[in-house]
Amino acid sequence: MLESGHNVYQNALFSMLVASSKDNVVEQKSLLLESFEYIKKSSEDEDKLKRIILENAAAIKIANHLMNFDEKGPNVLQKSPLNLMDKTIDLKKTNVPPKPIMVSRTSTTITMRLPYFRPITEHKEWRNISKISLFGKESGSGVAVSLNNSEFPGTGVKFDPGSIVAVSKLTPNKKYVFAWGAYTADNIWVNGIGETSEEILTVLPLNINILYGYLSQISFKLKQYQISK
Repeated sequence: MLESGHNVYQNALFSMLVASSKDNVVEQKSLLLESFEYIKKSSEDEDKLKRIILENAAAIKIANHLMNFDEKGPNVLQKSPLNLMDKTIDLKKTNVPPKPIMVSRTSTTITMRLPYFRPITEHKEWRNISKISLFGKESGSGVAVSLNNSEFPGTGVKFDPGSIVAVSKLTPNKKYVFAWGAYTADNIWVNGIGETSEEILTVLPLNINILYGYLSQISFKLKQYQISK
């Protein structure tokens, strides 16, 4: 069957449509079950993205506060209410920048939030990050994200730390991965490129409950009552 790339939403609808055109009961059932699996996969993918966003939301909020206090001096940071909270919320130092976080997506754009970065380095002048840049490419090519992956609008451009970056002119129904790097005020590249993001599919999600409703309706019409439940 012709599939819409990685677009499980369109594949689910397509399987329902083909099932409606079949007279063979076995083929109908097979296609309807296939559609069910596509919907199930789309729901799992959405839940995974939600978990990632929620897990990072608190860290981003805390990092914003910590960076704001840190800019006002160490004495202010020590007196901050955040200092009374669990020390594990502190903005930890890392060797390379953490993964960029997806904020939103469409069929041709992906918007990423670049977390704050406190590098582990012996060079004191490298500890103050002045600018950051996002890089990205289509997933599955077997090569890690590098400085050369700056062909899409929004990539390879220098932004302020903590910026939200929109990457455009992407191909629908394709998976992309991203990573970012940081610079000092003297344009020194600090500790190389960061961790690679999760794969992100360029697609406009459809409502899962509506898809299940379509599947139930078509299954009932085809007298596939077990699936319609």
